[in-house]
Amino acid sequence: MAVNDVSMHIDRGRIHGLIGPNGAGKSTLFNAMSGLVPISQGSICFEGVDVTHLPVHLRAPRGIRRTFQHVQLMEDRTVLENVLVGMHSSISTNPFKSVFGLGAEGSPDKAAREAAREVLQFLGIGHIALTEMGGLTIAEHRFAELARALVARPRLLLLDEPAAGLSLRSTEALDALLVRIRDEWGATIVLVEHRIDLVLNVSDVVTVLDNGSIIASGRGQDVIEDSGVKRAYLGVDEEE
Repeated sequence: MAVNDVSMHIDRGRIHGLIGPNGAGKSTLFNAMSGLVPISQGSICFEGVDVTHLPVHLRAPRGIRRTFQHVQLMEDRTVLENVLVGMHSSISTNPFKSVFGLGAEGSPDKAAREAAREVLQFLGIGHIALTEMGGLTIAEHRFAELARALVARPRLLLLDEPAAGLSLRSTEALDALLVRIRDEWGATIVLVEHRIDLVLNVSDVVTVLDNGSIIASGRGQDVIEDSGVKRAYLGVDEEE
């Protein structure tokens, strides 16, 4: 059983770190939260509403967005085009209105592009907005995917190993950005990451999974000193 008897409460306006050794169930839990895999027991509630059986495409408009452990972008499209995918629930399906900007609020496409450019500037990659993904670095791919998830101003942002493949310098930049996303953009963040230093630096709360169950939860430094957590990561008792 990938995830067994896991109960978590994510506080609004916090960064909640989720760590654990390989195979602990972190990505499966993420997939359940975002609706990619069904759960056999229990429930998932978001802002007081049961979304357990709500399909993915209906969770996104409610304000739940995510990134993936393995970046999933369109390599033959520009950064801007990839980010605009994150606005799918906001862009009008009426092509006439989109092209000619009819209505008091103007073209939905124009508003989406302005939002996309804003988030790209915020993340420091505005200068590559019109560059195709295929020629970019790993770090630029990571930040572009983050932009796609962030562009619709989600209330809950699920980040699955956003620092994977990043250099120390890029990880430090991501560190600062996650705090700004929480403080300036008002997003609640759940962060799955193997880079323990990143999790401890930015998380208000850290939960540890092992073999599909929670073995510790609390302030980062307290959690990392827990004997059960050390045993899960190192495979030895403290005495050993």
